[in-house]
Amino acid sequence: MDSPKKLYAEHEIEDESGTFPWTSQEGGDDCEEDGGPPAVFLCVHCKLPIGDSLARLGSEDETGTIWLKTTTNNVVVSNEKLVSTKLNECDCIYSLLSCGGCCCELGKIYTCTPKNLDYKRDVFCLNVMSVASYVLGSTPHKLLPDEDDEPITVESRMFVETDIQKIKSVLMTLEERLCALESNFLPKGQ
Repeated sequence: MDSPKKLYAEHEIEDESGTFPWTSQEGGDDCEEDGGPPAVFLCVHCKLPIGDSLARLGSEDETGTIWLKTTTNNVVVSNEKLVSTKLNECDCIYSLLSCGGCCCELGKIYTCTPKNLDYKRDVFCLNVMSVASYVLGSTPHKLLPDEDDEPITVESRMFVETDIQKIKSVLMTLEERLCALESNFLPKGQ
């Protein structure tokens, strides 16, 4: 059976190794496919959310970028088109991406590429140094007790009710004492 090929801009793109360019160098998208929890990508400066791992296409270690197919409205695409002068990106036209909160540069989106870089066209290429991430469910705090905690029984409820009655009696005594002290400090006509 032939290996599946993904189409992008009507071109089949699969490199000689049999992997797609948008899979990371480690052998695949390591976030959702292995059952890991999703992550939120944030601007490293102002912490505004700029995307999530559900839109992640891959990454490239050589350029230090991660690729997203979509981003949030917090990512601003420049109207100015620039021509790349880098040797490996010759003849590429791109727009800069910036954060809508702090205006820092986040990366590029290529609008015109040579055939060997078609996989980068219309993909949000974010600089990893400009992006922080938060993995959902990574906080150590828990709101609900574990299932192995003991449930409330009639006996434990009786202990709780007894403690509540003791606290009520202490509060009533304190209230009486406070009223007596306050009455000593009030002027005699009030």
